[in-house]
Amino acid sequence: MYRENPAATIIRYLGVTGCALWALMMAIRPDPGFSAPWPWMGLFWFLQIGIGLAVLQSVFYLLSRTIWLSRSPLWLLVIGSGVVGSAVLAPLYWLIGEGLMQQSLGFPVTIDDEDDLVPHLAFGPRALLKEFGDIVGQVTAAWVLISWPRLPGLLPPLVLPQPVTAMVEPASPPASTEAIAPTAPARWRAALPSELGDDVIAVNSELQYLRVWTSRGTALVLGALQEVEDEEGAAGMRVHRSWWVHAGHVRGVSRKADGAMCKLSDGREIPVSRRRKADVLARFGDGARYDVAAVPAPVSHQPADSKLTSHAKLD
Repeated sequence: MYRENPAATIIRYLGVTGCALWALMMAIRPDPGFSAPWPWMGLFWFLQIGIGLAVLQSVFYLLSRTIWLSRSPLWLLVIGSGVVGSAVLAPLYWLIGEGLMQQSLGFPVTIDDEDDLVPHLAFGPRALLKEFGDIVGQVTAAWVLISWPRLPGLLPPLVLPQPVTAMVEPASPPASTEAIAPTAPARWRAALPSELGDDVIAVNSELQYLRVWTSRGTALVLGALQEVEDEEGAAGMRVHRSWWVHAGHVRGVSRKADGAMCKLSDGREIPVSRRRKADVLARFGDGARYDVAAVPAPVSHQPADSKLTSHAKLD
């Protein structure tokens, strides 16, 4: 069975973003502090951007997995990873620029103002502190812009209450199905705001985040859909590569042509993938129905003269 791989999605997104940034740098040609032929400038920006994205994403991942930071707002984690990542990148950027391009390869330093006349500091705490001060603002701002498309739900706020009129009392799970109760709350469940409760209706995967719908509202938390499927066990099932639904909130499955839609207690309809259609219908088949247009009854096209013939025989 197909399993979603969020890491592949993140790598693909960062790869496309890195290529776009590299093309932008080569087009506008900002001054990196030295002059070099075009191929060497391409290598310089490739190292800067590639290493930068890898370090920032790794720092973001580690911070999001830290227990005392896991419940922090996503925007705070992004900014924090930009600052911490800048501290990690400071020595690497110094080695790429001053170390490799200027000292090892001997490319001349460009002089734009009086500050450039000051001799460059040797590799050490003072040089790294200066490098950190030069890049922290730019790196953090760039990382926020890069991460913004991956953070749906930040504006409006993470918790979106639903109107009471739309609430439907959830039915009890089937008697033959027993949910596997974990000994401790799952990490993604623990990250949910307390005002949302624990009555989960459905979960949607959004890159390395989970959009969780409960009977009280919705929130965006860090996690992978595979964690939900593994931890919730028989309490629900994965109906699509990016959707998990709770069995107690499934109201039926409508089959339309080759596809299917899973209708939930809050009125939401979730698409069912072709790979999982048979499993979904097998579990929720009692409520399944076909949504097709009624086929009109066939109309008899008996020739008009046949009636005349029959009457003639009676006479």
